[in-house]
Amino acid sequence: MAAALEADASGAAPRGTVTGMRRAMLQGSPVPIGQDKARPVPKVLYWRETTDAQPFETGIQRVTRRLADGLVRRGFDLAATGWDPVRRLLRVCETAAGPGAEWLLLPEIPMSMLGEGPDPIQLAHAHGLRAAAIVHDLIPIRLAQLYGPLERAVYRRYFRMFAGADLVFATTGLVAGHLRAYLEAEGLRVPPIAVVPLPGQFADRPRVREISPPRRPDEPLRLLTVATWEPRKNLPRLLRAVRLAQDRSGQAIHLTLIGRRTGYADHDAEIEALLAVTPGATAQGRIGDGRLAGLYDAHHASVYPSCEEGFGMPVLESLWLGRPCLCHAGSAMAEVAPGGGTLMTDMDGDDGVAAGLIRLATEPAMLERLTAEAVARPLRTWDDYAADVAERLRQGISDGP
Repeated sequence: MAAALEADASGAAPRGTVTGMRRAMLQGSPVPIGQDKARPVPKVLYWRETTDAQPFETGIQRVTRRLADGLVRRGFDLAATGWDPVRRLLRVCETAAGPGAEWLLLPEIPMSMLGEGPDPIQLAHAHGLRAAAIVHDLIPIRLAQLYGPLERAVYRRYFRMFAGADLVFATTGLVAGHLRAYLEAEGLRVPPIAVVPLPGQFADRPRVREISPPRRPDEPLRLLTVATWEPRKNLPRLLRAVRLAQDRSGQAIHLTLIGRRTGYADHDAEIEALLAVTPGATAQGRIGDGRLAGLYDAHHASVYPSCEEGFGMPVLESLWLGRPCLCHAGSAMAEVAPGGGTLMTDMDGDDGVAAGLIRLATEPAMLERLTAEAVARPLRTWDDYAADVAERLRQGISDGP
């Protein structure tokens, strides 16, 4: 198949791409942070088509948006790109990077191309560009039973794509190890993998630095959980554990679930049934960052019950907003959570989750200590993350083609 890059002088978005990022990157960019005037401006084709096409924000989409902003602020010339399935070529805007670009960077999953023959990394190499990609997790491989045959085939092709990359950014050492093991098992090349941890910064909200008033003895323990209704997020177990903790401790525990459904009908029905019989438990769908920050402020702590993550952004985002977090003692959380403000427990069983909840409900001194640690703990910002990615890309440019 003949493939090509085409500059779009009109700025019109092809099917499957959006212009939102292009507008954001071209409007009123501030003075670049830390840019060395003697160094050339790095030009990057930036894959971003799913992010603005969906009405909700996943962790991957938050990374895609924030990283783009950070790279532009650091002097990078980004051009939004994506796949035109009708004309079977990549589209970029000639007003941005376009000709002379050194890198193609893929922060999100290029779903539009995964059934189209060549992958974006192959196209980048065909046009003399280096290709870098972010790997967020290998959950579709590790929990393949949660996906249908077609989805498994698509994701298998996606993860095999990384073998051709010139550079891969992994969110944690755990994910880097998973990708390395997968490619080796497939008999494929293992590219250079740089572990660049995600930040704890919650959107554009300022860091909460004041310790909230302690919970009153007559006040219910108010807990917040932010998670999609996916089986791996462990929400039914959390709801069962809340009832156990209430019964065993005699304490009132109110749980608020925030997150969208993802199409698992039986799983959704189980959660609904448990919500109906769990005192103080309520749920609502996706909400904006402002309202969500307000909910964190109205609760004493958060709970993130997921047992399988590539990073676990809600854990650190809770700390950013001044609330301690009860989370799993394994998977990526074992790498991300230590450092203060977190209570780690075994989320693989109802009793383990209930034990953590009981400690939060019955040990006021511990809850106050965790809250103080959450406020004081150093956390990375989105600018820190962009700086790390930028430096790796600049190093690659200085190395030559």
